[in-house]
Amino acid sequence: MMAAGLPGSAEAASGLLRDEIPAREYAYSTLELFLFSAATWNPHRVHYDQDYMRDVLHEPGLLVHGPLQAAHMFQLLREVVADGVTVRALEYRHQAVLRAGEPVRISGRVVSAAGTAATVEMWVESLRSGQRTTTGVAHLERAGTHQRAVPPAPPRAQEDS
Repeated sequence: MMAAGLPGSAEAASGLLRDEIPAREYAYSTLELFLFSAATWNPHRVHYDQDYMRDVLHEPGLLVHGPLQAAHMFQLLREVVADGVTVRALEYRHQAVLRAGEPVRISGRVVSAAGTAATVEMWVESLRSGQRTTTGVAHLERAGTHQRAVPPAPPRAQEDS
């Protein structure tokens, strides 16, 4: 059941989401950062080498990848997307530093809904600072309702008579 007071039409969004988007608390582990770096071929040491961060950069901890935060935001959304609904587009922006072990809240809300489509805002928020570290938008649509633009037919050649 959709929560009351959400922007957009709760009735329209209710057919696209099985439930309201939950808030989930999480903390990224150093092992998770290492594995994500390996899986994405990201060799930057700020994500997996604690000694480098401390001794060379004089920073207190490893940095959480923006794309990893985005993946968790949209996985959370995917858990509540109704059957037959397609995620048409995703956008995200990494906005602030997040360190391994720092507690966050991953959450979202419907910002608009009409007919067979909805737009959902998602974010990762540091529970220490209250700052959103990564934000994103997802565009949802009931499968089979997307109208593809059909290119116009090429002009026909006129025959000489």
